[in-house]
Amino acid sequence: SEAFQTQMWASIVFAAVGLTSPVAPARHLTAARAPAPAAQFGWGRPQAAPSAPPPQNARDADFARRQEKLAQRQQTAKSAPKGQVEVTFPQKGNKVVYAQQGDNIGKVAAKAGLRIKFDCKNGRCGTCQVRLNGRAAAKVCQGATIPGGATRKLKITLDNP
Repeated sequence: SEAFQTQMWASIVFAAVGLTSPVAPARHLTAARAPAPAAQFGWGRPQAAPSAPPPQNARDADFARRQEKLAQRQQTAKSAPKGQVEVTFPQKGNKVVYAQQGDNIGKVAAKAGLRIKFDCKNGRCGTCQVRLNGRAAAKVCQGATIPGGATRKLKITLDNP
């Protein structure tokens, strides 16, 4: 043990100075080496040919399901004419009418058989106000139109039926 410490200190001193140690390393120091790290984490291991797909966990199954639904929606969107919007009127029993982006909401409502009331015809009273998808308010008497952009479905609710 004392010889080992002497040998170790000598190799440290010689290494610090930049010289090689005149003493050969002890045999018991090299025999107990750990295996090379290439075997850790699957590195360097031969890969077996995949015989069956690995079982999916819940997250992967949900992701695959969502991707399939997205592909179906994209296919449906490609088949529909550009700018076409599916407009639903809940107060008319969820009646569905197809319109183009930029169409006047009053004309689209008339196509669905729905009459929008007007009082002042300049937008102050709010009688003609409708909600688009339950959020944005639009006043039909001021020439509100079907919004453009990525809108494919629109729900129009009358504030004053």
